[in-house]
Amino acid sequence: MSDSEDAGRASSDERVERAREFLEGILDRMDIDADVVVREREDRVLLEIECDDVQRVIGRRGHLVDALQHLVAKRVAKLSESESRGKPIVVDAGGYREREIERLESLADKMARKALRDGAPVELSPMSPHDRRVVHMAIAEMGGVVTRSEGEGDLRHVVVVPDPEDERQPSPLE
Repeated sequence: MSDSEDAGRASSDERVERAREFLEGILDRMDIDADVVVREREDRVLLEIECDDVQRVIGRRGHLVDALQHLVAKRVAKLSESESRGKPIVVDAGGYREREIERLESLADKMARKALRDGAPVELSPMSPHDRRVVHMAIAEMGGVVTRSEGEGDLRHVVVVPDPEDERQPSPLE
């Protein structure tokens, strides 16, 4: 490893440690007794919140863990302006993010099949930019349908549309 790679790794480690400490500080101020464990993944760094009341940290429909994610991302961006960028830092609690991705991928599959079966666009409920991205990516791997986002602000949602030009269009009964 070169000296510049060592320096980049050190600043990345420091960035992650600062993010972990910041998140622990927020949880302390919220009077939530929790540990924040750092888990390195191939494509991201996971700050996993471990506590007795995981639902309290996740919040209704993930709103609290999303807010914690937003705060950590803002803090890391502010701290990292002069440092090299590293892997994205993701805040999770009780495996919520992975379960939510699986749920969204399943929803994408179900709505794609419905669009193919009915031959008509299917509108999904409004969702966050992250959730829309998961749906777009899941459907991009399928044949016969395309997606687009419509609406503004909190009403922005995904529309799944049959693609008559796609030769890979599978049978709706698959």
